[in-house]
Amino acid sequence: MRELPAFGVQLMRLAEPRGIDLGSLAGRVDVAQSEIASVLDGAEPDPSLLRRLGPLLGLHRSDLFVIANRQVPDDLAPRDATAGGGIGWLAWSLMYLPRAVPELHRFVRSLPREPRPVVARPPEPPALPAYQQYPNTAGGLVLRLLHNRNLTWTASAKFLFGLGGGPMLSASTIGLIGRARKALTPELLAGFAAFLDISADDLGALTGIDLIGVEPTGVGRSVHPDAAEAAALIWSVRSLTAAQLQQVNDRAHAIRHDRADELRPELRCGCPGRAEA
Repeated sequence: MRELPAFGVQLMRLAEPRGIDLGSLAGRVDVAQSEIASVLDGAEPDPSLLRRLGPLLGLHRSDLFVIANRQVPDDLAPRDATAGGGIGWLAWSLMYLPRAVPELHRFVRSLPREPRPVVARPPEPPALPAYQQYPNTAGGLVLRLLHNRNLTWTASAKFLFGLGGGPMLSASTIGLIGRARKALTPELLAGFAAFLDISADDLGALTGIDLIGVEPTGVGRSVHPDAAEAAALIWSVRSLTAAQLQQVNDRAHAIRHDRADELRPELRCGCPGRAEA
């Protein structure tokens, strides 16, 4: 089990392809060069630095916390953890309904973002469930990024198959990837990259897995043509409450009902294929 390098190494793997060196990095996030140098030497980054680095690198701020193997602050975390299970219900609609991805994305963007409850003294962040505590490996990083999108193992398996062109894995096998008990192959990583809203180049750099020329594989399938917008939709959905997500699922159900005749017969049940172990 090969552990990932310290955050400073990961930071330079992201910065260098963007033509950002130590001096310009410090200047563009308005911190002293000594602070950046300290991080590059192995010191833990300050949370305020992680927040500034996200926009500079074109990444979500919360993903920088994940990459640094730090807990995502409450204000950057998914809006409603209880909504995670509902995201998986969108999977078949995003995969197989003609033109559903753009239409559902517009609907998601139209919903108001409800403010988080205000408390006088914010509680300590809850400890992660045992099943979400992964080693600092390539697979562990990918699973933490998936959870940062409020995706469960089951939802991740569905999207890997339907959007990423990967094999249909069981939910437990997704967990094994996070625990480094099943190899994260280049093909699997390319499949995850299709719906993570992070470029394959960045994921390859962060995990140390070469993706040059790699295509996701799975029973001769390819990445979904709307995968990029579906990835953006999945990211947008993480800011909704469980009740709002139910509205999205209701809209998807209505679209499915209206367009049932456009689906291939074997997909109308919403249950193609069987999962691999």
